[in-house]
Amino acid sequence: MKSDLKNYTPAEIEFVLEEEAKELFPLALDFTKLGEDKLMGEKPITNKREALKFIGKMFTATYPDNELVTRKLDDFEKQNIREEYCTLEENDVPKRKLELEIAIEKAKKMKKDAEDAYASVLMEVAKYAAEVKLGTVDVRLKAKDVFCIALSGYYLIYTWDNTKELFVLAKAYEIPDKNELWANEEKNREAMKTLFDLDFPEMEQVKETITEESIDDEDEDLPFGE
Repeated sequence: MKSDLKNYTPAEIEFVLEEEAKELFPLALDFTKLGEDKLMGEKPITNKREALKFIGKMFTATYPDNELVTRKLDDFEKQNIREEYCTLEENDVPKRKLELEIAIEKAKKMKKDAEDAYASVLMEVAKYAAEVKLGTVDVRLKAKDVFCIALSGYYLIYTWDNTKELFVLAKAYEIPDKNELWANEEKNREAMKTLFDLDFPEMEQVKETITEESIDDEDEDLPFGE
C-alpha cells in the first residue's frame, strides 16, 4: 500500500533525463576514487561531506534548495501504488459514484424546483400585469349583501357598499327568457316609481301565438294525411 512507501528510497535510483543530456554529460561522479594526482594536495575523499567541500574548492558551484527532479519508480513502488488504486477502485469508487449520482439527482430536483418557482412567479407577474392592463377584477358577491330585480328587460344585480352605506348596481344583463317567473317586472317598476320617482317603460311580454298557417305546416310533417 501507499503507506508502505513512507520514507522509502529505492536502492537503485534512476533519474529521468533527456537523451541529449545523457549523451553529453557523465551520469555519475565518484570523488572517492580520485587519486592523489587529482586531489590537488587534498586528503582522499571518503564521504559526502568531504566531497562537497572538495567541490566547493574545485568548482564554481551553487547548492539549490528544494530543486525538483524526476526519478523512475522501482518495482516495489509500482506494486504498492497498484495495490492502493485497486483498493480505491473496489471500495471508494462505487461509494463516490453513488454519492455523485445522488448529488446529481438532488441537483436535478433543485434545478426543476427552481425552474418551476421561476416560471410560477413569471406567471403571477403576467397575471397581475394583465389585471392592471385590463383594469378590472372579478369579485364573488355574498348572498347576504345582494338582491336582484327585473326591470326594463334586464336583470339588475345590486350589492351593499359598506363605505357608501347603500346598494350599488354591480351587474346588469338582458333577461334571456321573458317568461321566467322572476322576469315579471311590474311590481319592480311600481316600486321604483313610488320609492325613487323613477319611471321605467313597460316591456312587452313575449307570448307564443299559434296561427292557422303554422298548424298547416305541422300537419304536413305528420306521417298520415286526410
